[in-house]
Amino acid sequence: MAKVIKLTEADLENIVRKVIEEQETQEGVFDPLVNAAQGLKGVWRGEGYDYFKYLSSLRGLTRKLKKLDAPNVKIMTQLTDLKNKVTVSKMPTDKKQNLINTIDKAIAHFNAYSGLINTIEQLASQKLA
Repeated sequence: MAKVIKLTEADLENIVRKVIEEQETQEGVFDPLVNAAQGLKGVWRGEGYDYFKYLSSLRGLTRKLKKLDAPNVKIMTQLTDLKNKVTVSKMPTDKKQNLINTIDKAIAHFNAYSGLINTIEQLASQKLA
């Protein structure tokens, strides 16, 4: 039979924080080596060491940004749901339209940002392939 262990919320937060820190450390250990190898690849292709090294670094950073933005994608879905609720609500038309316009702007800015991050990652990945 499994042993029952009781943890406080603070204990659980500390454990989660340590796991996240260890994971971040492991993910970034080889980044400088990968960037340097890509830089040498750039020299070999005749496009320059720094160009390929920084492209590799840029690709890594965009991937990290996408991981960090995963919760924001959920929030944008929730904003869309909220917009749908506002649309069918019985509030005054001017207030309703103001809320809808504000939510639409937030969603549009996030989508533009996400699109730009995807474009940068694709360009870097294609060049480094």
